[in-house]
Amino acid sequence: MKLPQLDDIDQQIVQLLLNNGRMPYAKIGESLNLSRVAIQKRVEALLDNGILEHFTVRVNVAKLGKTVSAFFEVQVEPRYVDQVGMRLSEEMDVINIYQMTGSSTLHMHVLLRNENELEKFLYEKLYPLEGVVNVQTQLMIKQFKTGSGLTI
Repeated sequence: MKLPQLDDIDQQIVQLLLNNGRMPYAKIGESLNLSRVAIQKRVEALLDNGILEHFTVRVNVAKLGKTVSAFFEVQVEPRYVDQVGMRLSEEMDVINIYQMTGSSTLHMHVLLRNENELEKFLYEKLYPLEGVVNVQTQLMIKQFKTGSGLTI
């Protein structure tokens, strides 16, 4: 896939950073026959233009004790969708939350330490929210892929 607003070099830089966000500018420059300074300027321009938003690290949360990965479909009365979505987005255990098409449904991913924390999350933080009509919960049993899903 070729992105129209990026030249070939910028596309290669983005692809290299997708594969390894910690790749040093000098190493990127080596692979593209450019100086470290040239790469740094291009990355800064990609950041300034909003193509790159931030650099991040992927953590193995299970090794940190977060062994319960739960997904929720939260049915909300339409007039409360924004309020409920914003309130749930403040919870530290909530990894992602999206409003989905169709009925006023929020799709949410939560990471917790154990089933007791799951129960506490449901009964203390989710069910009491005004406007929540129905909650369906699914627990992840196996993960096949994690990533950006983007290739350049």
